Amino acid sequence: MATSKNIWAQVPSGASSSEILLGIQKLKVLGNILYFGAHPDDENPTFIAYMANERHYKTAYFSLTRGDGGQNAIGTEIRENLGILRTQELLQARRIDGGHQFFSRAIDFGFSKSAEEVFTIWDKEKLLSDAVWVIRKFRPDVIVTRFPPDERAGHGQHIASAILAEEAFEAAGDPERFPEQLKYVKPWKTTRLVWNAGMWWNQRRDEVDEKDARECVRIDLGTFNPLLGKSYGEIAAESRSVHKTQGFGTVGFRGSLTEYFKHVKGEKATDDLFSHINTSWGRVRNSEKVDALVTKAIRSYTCVNPSASVPALLEIKSELEKLPDDSWKAEKLKDLNKVIQEALGLFLSVKSDDCTYTPGEKIRFTIEATNRSPVPVIIKKVLFPFEKKDSITNIKLVNNEKTELSGTAVIPLDTKYSQPYWLEKESSPGLFDVTDQQEIGMAENKPVAEVGFELEINAHKITYAVPVVFQKTDPILGEIYQPISVTPPVYVALDNKVYLFNENKSKKIKVNVKSGMENLSGTLQLKLPDGWHTEPFSVPVNLKAKGDEQNAGFELFPPAYADETEISAVVNVAGNEFSQSLNVISYAHIPTQVSFPKAKAKAVKVEIHKNGQLIGYIKGAGDMVPASLQQIGYEVILLEDQDMTAEKLKRYDAVIVGVKAYNMVERLKIINPILLKYVENGGNLIVQYNSDQGLLMKNFGPYPFTVSSKRVTVEGSEVRFLNKESKALNYPNKITQKDFEGWVQERSLYQPENWSDQYETVISCNDPGCEKLDGGILIAKYGKGNYVYTTMSWFRQLPAGVTGAYRVFSNLISLGR
Repeated sequence: MATSKNIWAQVPSGASSSEILLGIQKLKVLGNILYFGAHPDDENPTFIAYMANERHYKTAYFSLTRGDGGQNAIGTEIRENLGILRTQELLQARRIDGGHQFFSRAIDFGFSKSAEEVFTIWDKEKLLSDAVWVIRKFRPDVIVTRFPPDERAGHGQHIASAILAEEAFEAAGDPERFPEQLKYVKPWKTTRLVWNAGMWWNQRRDEVDEKDARECVRIDLGTFNPLLGKSYGEIAAESRSVHKTQGFGTVGFRGSLTEYFKHVKGEKATDDLFSHINTSWGRVRNSEKVDALVTKAIRSYTCVNPSASVPALLEIKSELEKLPDDSWKAEKLKDLNKVIQEALGLFLSVKSDDCTYTPGEKIRFTIEATNRSPVPVIIKKVLFPFEKKDSITNIKLVNNEKTELSGTAVIPLDTKYSQPYWLEKESSPGLFDVTDQQEIGMAENKPVAEVGFELEINAHKITYAVPVVFQKTDPILGEIYQPISVTPPVYVALDNKVYLFNENKSKKIKVNVKSGMENLSGTLQLKLPDGWHTEPFSVPVNLKAKGDEQNAGFELFPPAYADETEISAVVNVAGNEFSQSLNVISYAHIPTQVSFPKAKAKAVKVEIHKNGQLIGYIKGAGDMVPASLQQIGYEVILLEDQDMTAEKLKRYDAVIVGVKAYNMVERLKIINPILLKYVENGGNLIVQYNSDQGLLMKNFGPYPFTVSSKRVTVEGSEVRFLNKESKALNYPNKITQKDFEGWVQERSLYQPENWSDQYETVISCNDPGCEKLDGGILIAKYGKGNYVYTTMSWFRQLPAGVTGAYRVFSNLISLGR
């Protein structure tokens, strides 16, 4: 299936004979369609796969955000790192379903209840500019929104996406709107805007109101594609299942599947989304011969010998090049070149000797070229990266004989580090700071280096650009490719993101320094504000080989007074300061990603009293709470199955269950009775929030309550004390309103409702204009112990160093003592 031109796939791969035929068929169709949503996983992959591979349209998904405000079902990455991870999941999904991918600059700041709230955080005009830019570049004939522009969308950011789509539909064709873009693109008038309505006005497609249904274009997306050997429901399941951070693994669907599309703006469709839109070569002047040649190539194609079609494809290329310059000409030439390479079985790869390089360093690489066809192919020129001159060659690629070349290139000293472009600058709460117009909309950075090939194929000149990648062999996964990166010469990392000082005592700070180059020497120190100091003041750094590491320790002394500040680690090398960490995100389902966050941490001097010391912890999704509790002196033990006995649990001052554990940890169905027995015998069990969707068991508390979808999304919303005498608000820390200041991203998620009278309610809060929710902390006496169910967003507050959250959580841990 097709790969988007703005997705830099790292694994060199060919295509099956049937996929090559599909690629030739797509040359016949000139139509674009853009699907518009708010987050990764909002897209309709069945629709994308159908439009791209059945109807042969160029199909793209525009996600406003990278999903950085969500939770993580497979690891501990949150916020920016989760955005990097979910970006790659979305790109992998597009590789499966054949779509293209775009993003805006919007930051996913978590759940919101209205578009009005969203646009207090998102700069609407800038996001409208992003949407207009993508429309003008992609030039869709049809735009499809995932959501309606009202409360039916269920999420403020969903509503905002539909509002932006409707406004961008009008603005993209107006030369008076965002005229600065016209240096690169022309205004574009999309023919129509529709809403993919089937799922959102009714949970069952087969019960859609007949009146509404009559007003809609209906499409059966359940078609089977014999060239791909799958239905579009099966392709969509593969695409959807790549969203592993969301736990969206699903099974394939076979059979009829009707989707509904309701008119919103533009010319109203009749029986098809592209009705009255010319998607043939008739939309390009003087293209009749190209059209006829493509038809001839499709009819004469032989699946057992794709290379027999290469002369016909080259004839198409000759005629296509004669046409006047046009966006369709440029686009179809790219597609045609790709099909020619696939029909030849032409394997081109450029492998580097390492995966990271510093500016000024030399890359050594190996080129492999193998023509797996009898069609004559000659390498005439090779253009090495960063150089202005060609390497003139005249190498004939003999059928199925591998040709290897070697080369070197020096990375220019002014080359930027391979930081994801949207993270290069500090962002606002709502938008990434991206000022380069050409970068807006891009899914990821362009490759660091490419090698250009000028080939002669049957006397026709054709060029290809191949990214330089690093290849390694994993004993389990086999051949793995990853992009190469340009990095700082040295990385420095603190051992924690937050350092909490509960007393005047110093704390040991561990710092790791890793060399990105050979023969590195310098000085390491911590940059501190007034009132804080370290011993020693600095540490010499001497690292001989690239990749060598040195660990250093500092005693960090807090001031005598309460304070909250930022500290950073810095290595001075020849008068230049470097404070970037090396952040590696590595999962089997995505290419390895690197970024370079600043080596900084929050340092807080605060008074926190606590009782109890030993905590047992059952991890949930993306859970960093255990490490946070260790910061204030708790000993935290991650519990395994063998620890789940009444005798072993009784030694713990508290047992804590992580976020969404009852959605994800299957063993809890067996373990839960043991945990309740622990409470009954005098234990203190704290259970953090779970989603109302996909609960493994409904009745996991000692007394009934129902998990709902209700939440408090405004982190600064008022918190009221329902029972001022509650131990949770008084011991061992006296809790005040100040303890709920400075919270980050959400107060509470999936609050319970309809709980038993056995539960004590402690606090109440609500979003502006919304109902009061009293279930943020529920406490019940059960037997000799205490059961706590709390939906406050501790999993965000504690890793962020929110001191009030530590004080309240310490009180919950101390309930049993």
